[in-house]
Amino acid sequence: MSSVQNKLLALLRDQGSVPLKYREIGRRIGEQYPQTVKHHIEILKSKRLIQEKNGLLILNKKDLTSDEFLNLPFYGIADCGPATAFADDRIEGYIKISRKSLPNWNIKSFYLVQASGNSMNQAAVGRGKKNIEDGDIVIVNAKEQSPQNGDYVISVIDGCANIKKFSYNPDDKQIVLISESTDKYFPIVLHQNDDLIIAGKVVEVLKIPN
Repeated sequence: MSSVQNKLLALLRDQGSVPLKYREIGRRIGEQYPQTVKHHIEILKSKRLIQEKNGLLILNKKDLTSDEFLNLPFYGIADCGPATAFADDRIEGYIKISRKSLPNWNIKSFYLVQASGNSMNQAAVGRGKKNIEDGDIVIVNAKEQSPQNGDYVISVIDGCANIKKFSYNPDDKQIVLISESTDKYFPIVLHQNDDLIIAGKVVEVLKIPN
């Protein structure tokens, strides 16, 4: 394998994913000719070591995990205020995380979103009872789609994602999505038959330094 190909693989193992822009990739690996970068990317694709997805260059799935680290898919922003942040299924990239930072569950079902807003800054998530502040990365278990009262969830209402505390009253079939904040936020009140998708349970918070 050529030195350029080794540098490309090393870059992807370090970053998880990069935008498929040959000049920018070349700058990162020290190769000045974009066509050379493109040539070696095509070779790695043909060997099925890397793939292109949603405009990103990523390692093939078989190379996304190791004994110590995972590259978890990052889906962008979920709002901590009103449900205004658009939610879709486009992966924006992958973030490398130590397995020791994750709960000992089926981590293959985990994904990441970034919190926006301060309506959950008094939450108590995970083993460390962490709050969720603007810019934090939350780890979500996609398989947990039947939450219990008190669980923190990613909910999607009319195509918009938000992070809230879940509460359900079976007597009136009412779901309430609650903020926990130093500021006052009104709850989101829904009927069980409303257009609500629970996209997973928030299981941990990663504090990202500014």
